[in-house]
Amino acid sequence: MKAAIFILVLVYALSCGVTGDAAKSTDQANIQGIWLAQSESQNGITKNVSYQYDFSGNKLSFRDETGKEMKYSFKLDTAGNIKLLIIQSEEAHADSTPVSVGYELIGDALKIVVAPPGMRPAAISDKNNQELIICKRKGS
Repeated sequence: MKAAIFILVLVYALSCGVTGDAAKSTDQANIQGIWLAQSESQNGITKNVSYQYDFSGNKLSFRDETGKEMKYSFKLDTAGNIKLLIIQSEEAHADSTPVSVGYELIGDALKIVVAPPGMRPAAISDKNNQELIICKRKGS
């Protein structure tokens, strides 16, 4: 009987790990491509923006409204309540500390949450001085 319970617990634990990996794998595939930021809000104040995010493999290019482009490597952490996009600048002189931003990916809609410096996103929202960036997939 103890062996049967142990096997059930082990199968459950392994399936939870596989589910987390499956979510990461699915999000990794679905986030690929060009995303156009439509708006950015913080503490209920919204403004229109025109940023561009280009995800290719594990690389991310960000282009701001002036046309300046910044390059990052990224990985996804889908294990927690808030899914995280962990980015690190590829520029040689840049700070080598990775930055974690929250994200929510549903179809052709991507929400990105940037917490204040030194903090991690607490929710997919613009509350508590977090920046919420709403994006749509280019061509959708």
